[in-house]
Amino acid sequence: MGKLRAGVFKLSSCDGCQATLFDLPQLWDYLDFKYWLLGKRDNSLEPIDIAFVEGSVSTRGEEEFIKEIRDKSNILVTIGACATSGGIQALRNFGRPEEFTSVYPKKEFIKVLDRSTPVKEHVKVDFEIYGCPINPLILENLVKALIHNKRPEIPSYPLCMECKLRGNVCVMDAYGIPCLGPVVRAGCGALCPSVKRGCYGCFGPSKDPNVSSLVSWFRNMGLSEEEVRRLFENENAYAEEFRSLLEGELGGS
Repeated sequence: MGKLRAGVFKLSSCDGCQATLFDLPQLWDYLDFKYWLLGKRDNSLEPIDIAFVEGSVSTRGEEEFIKEIRDKSNILVTIGACATSGGIQALRNFGRPEEFTSVYPKKEFIKVLDRSTPVKEHVKVDFEIYGCPINPLILENLVKALIHNKRPEIPSYPLCMECKLRGNVCVMDAYGIPCLGPVVRAGCGALCPSVKRGCYGCFGPSKDPNVSSLVSWFRNMGLSEEEVRRLFENENAYAEEFRSLLEGELGGS
Protein backbone atom coordinates (compact mmCIF):
# COMPACT_ATOMS: atom_id res chain seq x y z
CA MET A 1 0.00 0.00 0.00
CA GLY A 2 1.48 3.35 -1.02
CA LYS A 3 1.74 6.31 1.29
CA LEU A 4 -0.71 9.19 1.22
CA ARG A 5 0.81 12.40 -0.08
CA ALA A 6 0.24 14.82 2.78
CA GLY A 7 0.67 18.47 3.65
CA VAL A 8 0.53 20.21 7.01
CA PHE A 9 -0.32 23.90 6.82
CA LYS A 10 -0.37 26.71 9.36
CA LEU A 11 -2.57 29.80 9.34
CA SER A 12 -3.04 32.03 12.43
CA SER A 13 -2.27 29.65 15.28
CA CYS A 14 0.28 28.59 17.87
CA ASP A 15 1.57 25.38 16.17
CA GLY A 16 0.30 23.24 19.05
CA CYS A 17 -2.06 21.08 17.01
CA GLN A 18 0.30 20.26 14.16
CA ALA A 19 2.98 19.48 16.76
CA THR A 20 0.92 16.47 17.85
CA LEU A 21 2.18 14.75 14.70
CA PHE A 22 5.55 14.46 16.44
CA ASP A 23 3.78 12.22 18.96
CA LEU A 24 2.61 9.92 16.15
CA PRO A 25 5.73 8.56 14.43
CA GLN A 26 3.75 5.42 13.61
CA LEU A 27 1.79 7.49 11.08
CA TRP A 28 4.87 8.39 9.13
CA ASP A 29 4.78 4.91 7.60
CA TYR A 30 1.50 5.96 5.95
CA LEU A 31 2.15 9.63 5.14
CA ASP A 32 4.59 11.14 2.69
CA PHE A 33 4.88 14.78 3.74
CA LYS A 34 5.27 17.07 0.76
CA TYR A 35 4.74 20.26 2.74
CA TRP A 36 5.30 20.76 6.48
CA LEU A 37 7.31 23.79 7.50
CA LEU A 38 7.54 22.68 11.13
CA GLY A 39 8.60 19.14 10.30
CA LYS A 40 10.88 19.22 7.25
CA ARG A 41 13.33 21.48 5.43
CA ASP A 42 12.35 21.01 1.79
CA ASN A 43 8.75 21.89 1.02
CA SER A 44 6.69 22.28 -2.12
CA LEU A 45 3.00 23.02 -2.57
CA GLU A 46 1.96 20.34 -5.03
CA PRO A 47 -1.10 18.12 -5.53
CA ILE A 48 -1.61 15.98 -2.41
CA ASP A 49 -4.02 13.40 -1.11
CA ILE A 50 -4.67 15.00 2.26
CA ALA A 51 -4.09 18.44 3.79
CA PHE A 52 -4.07 19.07 7.53
CA VAL A 53 -4.78 22.74 8.21
CA GLU A 54 -4.19 24.46 11.55
CA GLY A 55 -5.22 28.01 12.36
CA SER A 56 -7.89 30.57 11.56
CA VAL A 57 -8.10 32.75 8.47
CA SER A 58 -7.07 36.15 9.78
CA THR A 59 -5.20 37.90 6.95
CA ARG A 60 -5.70 38.49 3.24
CA GLY A 61 -2.70 36.27 2.52
CA GLU A 62 -4.19 33.41 4.54
CA GLU A 63 -7.49 33.83 2.71
CA GLU A 64 -5.69 33.32 -0.60
CA PHE A 65 -3.45 30.55 0.77
CA ILE A 66 -6.33 28.38 2.02
CA LYS A 67 -7.96 28.50 -1.41
CA GLU A 68 -4.70 27.36 -2.99
CA ILE A 69 -4.42 24.54 -0.45
CA ARG A 70 -7.98 23.46 -1.23
CA ASP A 71 -7.24 23.39 -4.95
CA LYS A 72 -4.22 21.15 -4.38
CA SER A 73 -5.88 18.71 -1.96
CA ASN A 74 -8.18 15.74 -2.44
CA ILE A 75 -9.13 15.78 1.25
CA LEU A 76 -8.88 18.77 3.58
CA VAL A 77 -8.91 18.24 7.34
CA THR A 78 -8.98 21.14 9.79
CA ILE A 79 -7.23 20.46 13.08
CA GLY A 80 -7.80 22.38 16.29
CA ALA A 81 -10.03 25.11 17.66
CA CYS A 82 -8.46 27.88 15.58
CA ALA A 83 -9.21 26.10 12.31
CA THR A 84 -12.63 24.76 13.32
CA SER A 85 -14.06 27.80 15.14
CA GLY A 86 -11.66 30.74 14.85
CA GLY A 87 -9.66 30.26 18.05
CA ILE A 88 -8.64 32.80 20.65
CA GLN A 89 -7.91 35.35 17.93
CA ALA A 90 -11.60 35.31 16.94
CA LEU A 91 -12.48 36.93 20.26
CA ARG A 92 -11.67 40.20 18.53
CA ASN A 93 -14.72 39.62 16.34
CA PHE A 94 -16.86 40.62 19.31
CA GLY A 95 -15.00 43.92 19.81
CA ARG A 96 -14.47 47.07 17.83
CA PRO A 97 -11.54 47.62 15.45
CA GLU A 98 -10.73 50.95 17.07
CA GLU A 99 -9.88 49.07 20.26
CA PHE A 100 -6.78 47.70 18.50
CA THR A 101 -5.16 51.11 18.76
CA SER A 102 -4.46 50.38 22.42
CA VAL A 103 -1.82 47.94 21.13
CA TYR A 104 -1.02 49.30 17.67
CA PRO A 105 -0.69 53.11 17.64
CA LYS A 106 -1.53 53.41 13.94
CA LYS A 107 -4.24 51.55 12.02
CA GLU A 108 -1.93 50.95 9.06
CA PHE A 109 0.11 48.61 11.27
CA ILE A 110 -2.89 46.25 11.46
CA LYS A 111 -2.80 44.01 8.42
CA VAL A 112 -5.68 41.68 9.26
CA LEU A 113 -9.14 40.98 7.94
CA ASP A 114 -12.14 42.45 9.71
CA ARG A 115 -12.71 39.05 11.35
CA SER A 116 -10.76 35.92 12.24
CA THR A 117 -12.81 33.01 10.93
CA PRO A 118 -12.71 29.21 10.73
CA VAL A 119 -11.50 27.58 7.55
CA LYS A 120 -14.95 26.27 6.62
CA GLU A 121 -16.17 29.82 6.05
CA HIS A 122 -13.77 30.05 3.09
CA VAL A 123 -13.45 26.59 1.51
CA LYS A 124 -15.02 23.15 1.64
CA VAL A 125 -13.76 21.13 4.60
CA ASP A 126 -14.03 17.35 4.53
CA PHE A 127 -13.32 16.55 8.18
CA GLU A 128 -12.82 18.56 11.37
CA ILE A 129 -10.75 17.45 14.35
CA TYR A 130 -11.54 19.56 17.38
CA GLY A 131 -9.59 20.56 20.47
CA CYS A 132 -7.01 22.96 21.83
CA PRO A 133 -4.82 21.10 21.24
CA ILE A 134 -6.28 18.12 19.39
CA ASN A 135 -6.16 14.59 20.77
CA PRO A 136 -3.45 12.79 18.74
CA LEU A 137 -5.36 9.50 18.99
CA ILE A 138 -8.31 11.02 17.11
CA LEU A 139 -5.92 12.18 14.39
CA GLU A 140 -4.36 8.74 14.21
CA ASN A 141 -7.76 7.06 13.91
CA LEU A 142 -8.74 9.44 11.13
CA VAL A 143 -5.63 8.71 9.07
CA LYS A 144 -5.97 4.94 9.49
CA ALA A 145 -9.66 5.08 8.59
CA LEU A 146 -8.91 6.98 5.38
CA ILE A 147 -6.16 4.55 4.45
CA HIS A 148 -8.62 1.66 4.73
CA ASN A 149 -11.45 3.55 2.97
CA LYS A 150 -13.49 3.83 6.14
CA ARG A 151 -15.33 6.89 7.39
CA PRO A 152 -13.48 8.33 10.41
CA GLU A 153 -15.28 8.46 13.73
CA ILE A 154 -14.85 11.83 15.42
CA PRO A 155 -16.66 12.25 18.77
CA SER A 156 -19.69 14.53 18.61
CA TYR A 157 -21.34 13.57 21.90
CA PRO A 158 -21.02 15.71 25.08
CA LEU A 159 -18.07 15.52 27.43
CA CYS A 160 -20.43 14.26 30.15
CA MET A 161 -20.30 10.87 28.43
CA GLU A 162 -16.57 10.65 29.07
CA CYS A 163 -17.11 11.59 32.71
CA LYS A 164 -19.58 8.74 33.04
CA LEU A 165 -17.17 6.31 31.40
CA ARG A 166 -14.45 7.34 33.86
CA GLY A 167 -16.79 7.14 36.83
CA ASN A 168 -16.39 10.83 37.65
CA VAL A 169 -18.72 12.57 40.06
CA CYS A 170 -20.42 15.55 38.38
CA VAL A 171 -18.54 18.61 39.57
CA MET A 172 -21.63 20.81 39.23
CA ASP A 173 -23.85 18.51 41.28
CA ALA A 174 -21.27 17.54 43.87
CA TYR A 175 -19.19 20.70 44.27
CA GLY A 176 -21.16 23.53 42.67
CA ILE A 177 -18.39 24.15 40.12
CA PRO A 178 -19.55 25.63 36.77
CA CYS A 179 -18.77 23.22 33.93
CA LEU A 180 -19.36 23.33 30.18
CA GLY A 181 -19.36 19.53 29.94
CA PRO A 182 -23.06 19.17 29.00
CA VAL A 183 -22.68 21.27 25.84
CA VAL A 184 -19.11 20.66 24.65
CA ARG A 185 -17.64 17.89 22.57
CA ALA A 186 -15.87 14.90 24.08
CA GLY A 187 -12.34 14.03 23.05
CA CYS A 188 -10.00 14.96 25.89
CA GLY A 189 -10.97 12.12 28.22
CA ALA A 190 -12.64 14.52 30.69
CA LEU A 191 -9.27 15.78 31.93
CA CYS A 192 -10.48 18.75 33.97
CA PRO A 193 -13.52 17.17 35.68
CA SER A 194 -11.29 14.22 36.61
CA VAL A 195 -9.33 16.58 38.89
CA LYS A 196 -12.43 18.36 40.23
CA ARG A 197 -12.31 21.29 37.81
CA GLY A 198 -15.05 22.40 35.47
CA CYS A 199 -14.61 21.82 31.74
CA TYR A 200 -13.83 25.09 29.95
CA GLY A 201 -14.77 23.87 26.49
CA CYS A 202 -11.53 23.40 24.56
CA PHE A 203 -13.15 20.87 22.18
CA GLY A 204 -15.98 23.19 21.19
CA PRO A 205 -19.74 22.65 21.04
CA SER A 206 -21.11 19.13 20.86
CA LYS A 207 -23.74 18.15 18.33
CA ASP A 208 -27.03 20.02 18.96
CA PRO A 209 -26.05 21.40 22.40
CA ASN A 210 -28.76 22.77 24.68
CA VAL A 211 -26.80 25.90 25.56
CA SER A 212 -29.76 27.92 26.86
CA SER A 213 -30.58 25.18 29.38
CA LEU A 214 -27.01 25.20 30.71
CA VAL A 215 -27.08 29.00 30.96
CA SER A 216 -30.24 28.72 33.08
CA TRP A 217 -28.46 26.19 35.29
CA PHE A 218 -25.55 28.58 35.74
CA ARG A 219 -27.91 31.39 36.70
CA ASN A 220 -29.62 29.14 39.24
CA MET A 221 -26.16 28.48 40.68
CA GLY A 222 -25.89 32.21 41.33
CA LEU A 223 -23.56 33.20 38.48
CA SER A 224 -23.87 36.74 37.17
CA GLU A 225 -24.34 37.50 33.48
CA GLU A 226 -20.69 38.53 33.25
CA GLU A 227 -19.54 35.28 34.86
CA VAL A 228 -21.65 33.27 32.42
CA ARG A 229 -20.24 35.25 29.50
CA ARG A 230 -16.68 34.55 30.57
CA LEU A 231 -17.34 30.82 30.61
CA PHE A 232 -18.16 30.93 26.89
CA GLU A 233 -15.50 33.45 25.89
CA ASN A 234 -12.88 30.83 25.16
CA GLU A 235 -11.04 29.51 22.11
CA ASN A 236 -14.36 28.28 20.69
CA ALA A 237 -16.36 31.44 21.39
CA TYR A 238 -16.89 32.06 17.67
CA ALA A 239 -18.35 28.61 17.06
CA GLU A 240 -21.89 29.16 15.85
CA GLU A 241 -23.59 27.66 18.92
CA PHE A 242 -21.62 29.86 21.34
CA ARG A 243 -21.48 32.91 19.08
CA SER A 244 -25.26 33.13 18.84
CA LEU A 245 -25.43 33.16 22.64
CA LEU A 246 -22.74 35.83 23.08
CA GLU A 247 -24.21 38.03 20.36
CA GLY A 248 -27.80 37.40 21.33
CA GLU A 249 -29.06 36.48 24.76
CA LEU A 250 -25.93 37.74 26.53
CA GLY A 251 -25.11 40.39 23.93
CA GLY A 252 -26.22 43.30 26.01
CA SER A 253 -24.79 42.15 29.34
